[in-house]
Amino acid sequence: MADRPSADEIMDAVRASGYLMEQEVASEFEQLGFTVRTNVPFEDPDELKSREIDVQAVQPLAVNREAKLAARAELLVECKNSTNPFVFIARPKNHEDKETAPMEFLFPYPSYQKQKHVGPNSIMTRQISPYYHLGFQRVHREYEQAWKAVQFCRIDRKGKQWSANHGGIYDSIFYPMAKALKSRHREIPIARQEDEWRYLWLFFPLIVTSGDLFLIDSAADDPQPLKVDHVTFKRELKSESLDGTFALTFVRQQNLTEFVQSVLQPIIDLAIELVESRGDFVKQRVLPWEE
Repeated sequence: MADRPSADEIMDAVRASGYLMEQEVASEFEQLGFTVRTNVPFEDPDELKSREIDVQAVQPLAVNREAKLAARAELLVECKNSTNPFVFIARPKNHEDKETAPMEFLFPYPSYQKQKHVGPNSIMTRQISPYYHLGFQRVHREYEQAWKAVQFCRIDRKGKQWSANHGGIYDSIFYPMAKALKSRHREIPIARQEDEWRYLWLFFPLIVTSGDLFLIDSAADDPQPLKVDHVTFKRELKSESLDGTFALTFVRQQNLTEFVQSVLQPIIDLAIELVESRGDFVKQRVLPWEE
């Protein structure tokens, strides 16, 4: 063995580390019109320590100065350089799944009201999520899916056999991304008065992997792994710093541009249309009750 590594050996080691992958992903987002930062710090709310997210990609979408509304898209990205595939176990969504709005998006108002008179001096009121009031469920492909991913693992070689490994994956992948999202949420300005600026801020937490992704439908008569380009995984977390159902989308690096254009772009387009052309609709908080 030589005392010093060759140029090829240096490049092999750097490629295996994933450092080059992070820069490739960042450059791809730049080509898609995003402003990119790499190795972006955030504060871990549990340990009060500085952590990092691999890539942050931000795109200002629209501004309506008359309505004092603005929209932005922000991607929080971790890169996983691995030849080992991730496998997700899916099951059919229930009624509650179909009624739950994603907590990743921040809206100009946390809720809207629908009211109707039920007597001379009585009004019935119910709260409406902005996600549904503004119509995002109609362009959000994850919402339209009949199934949900409820478990995931990585397939690793163990001796001469392959093993489904889930040990430490949630702690190393899911929790840091949820913490990064909550950290960014806290940094977004919140309007205290009606005449202050309000934001429609679309956050997309992503895991970009160089490996393959497989989905197994647990409700099928003969479950088999189906190769897919992306999968959204949700998990409810309850701790001192995290409380809610967090969603994290895994995307194959080879399909990253197609994912942005086909999955994220319809959501982005609706945000632009709402802010630019329908600012009054967005700011109309009390709505007529529809039977």
